[in-house]
Amino acid sequence: MPRTDAAARAIADIFAQGTEVLRATLEKRGWPGYRLVSERGSRAAWQIATYCRDSQLQARALELLEKTVRQQDADPLHYALLADRLCLNRGEPQRFGTLYIPTRSGSLTLYRVKDRDRLDDRRHPLGLEPHAEYAQRLRADVTAPSG
Repeated sequence: MPRTDAAARAIADIFAQGTEVLRATLEKRGWPGYRLVSERGSRAAWQIATYCRDSQLQARALELLEKTVRQQDADPLHYALLADRLCLNRGEPQRFGTLYIPTRSGSLTLYRVKDRDRLDDRRHPLGLEPHAEYAQRLRADVTAPSG
């Protein structure tokens, strides 16, 4: 089904509403963790924070998400992904090696990483798998036949 201008506007409106709900939730309740909104709700909040265009909201979300992860009430991978997205948006090297950029050939290349030799040292405290395993799994997912 082709995307129409009306459909694109409707999606943008829904996303804008979600962003405002997230902004209010962060202000009143902190990060919406598992105990507050379930794993599904927390993942939805992370998706809004990750893809919104408000860098100040992203930074605040990251700060609150970090606290919630330490309380074991949110997904550490979401923290790493949001932290790296914020670095990408700022033009800085990422910290956790979660972001890959698609190439024209259809493969993936790792976005710049801060102090690559210590990458696994930053991933380990979050309970994340070693970067080599993550990269292998990610590349396998990209090259897996769809169907």
